[in-house]
Amino acid sequence: MSVSIQIQVADSHLYPGCAVRIAHLPEPARAAGAAVARVEFADGSGAHATCHLRAHDELELTVDGYATQKRHPVNARHWLLLAVDATHHSWRVKRRLP
Repeated sequence: MSVSIQIQVADSHLYPGCAVRIAHLPEPARAAGAAVARVEFADGSGAHATCHLRAHDELELTVDGYATQKRHPVNARHWLLLAVDATHHSWRVKRRLP
């Protein structure tokens, strides 16, 4: 069974240092299982993604390609996020993964 996660990004795209909010990270994702995610960007665009917890405070996020509201195409990318708080609601993009 896949778990669906809602991810909110503070900009129209992801980049190192970008703020990310995950209101509720379900238990299966916390147990290092893969989860399906819907990413919502600040400009109103969105993309499908998959994610899984690498370590207690590290999350791998693979975002499918999408277009911003201004129709700028963004290729699919793989990111490493770090938890900013103990509740795992606030995250920051650490770096792009290969």
